[in-house]
Formats: sequence, structure tokens, C-alpha cells
Amino acid sequence: MFYPYQLSQDGIEMQLSTNHLGHFFLTKLLLDKMKSTTLATGIEGRIVNLSSVVHLRIYKEGIKFDTLNDKNRQHFKICSLPSLDILTSF
Repeated sequence: MFYPYQLSQDGIEMQLSTNHLGHFFLTKLLLDKMKSTTLATGIEGRIVNLSSVVHLRIYKEGIKFDTLNDKNRQHFKICSLPSLDILTSF
């Protein structure tokens, strides 16, 4: 699914912001609550971020960070975006 080209309030291309970066921002927001819950209850929680093996077919030159906000959306080739998920998981 492609949104019409639009930048988020943070100046990031909307589909990239919604489908990829938003998940990892949510993870960041949950971490403090998870830590305090673990201290209070002794029960550990987990957040699992998943990707796919499609990243193995990425461009030879890797993720093109300088073109992530381009209107022509060259970064939306199927191999590049799963690589962003993996990158943000570490």
C-alpha cells in the first residue's frame, strides 16, 4: 500500500515513518514501563521486532539513507525496507 507522497511532522516520508520507524518508536516508549514493571513484579516482559529474509536481496550499495525522503521512492524496492527493520532491531 502506498500513501500519496507526504512528509510526517518530523520531516520523514510518511510510509517509512508509519510502517517502519513507528514500530521502533513504540518500542522505545514502552521500555521504561517494562523495566519498572519487572522491578515491581519480578516478571520480565519482551518486545519482539520481526523482519524477513528479503533483506538478503538488498542493493549492493546497501540502504540509501540519502534518498529516504525522495518523492520518487526509490528506497521502496522490496529489498531495502526489511533491512531498515533489521537495522533498527539492533
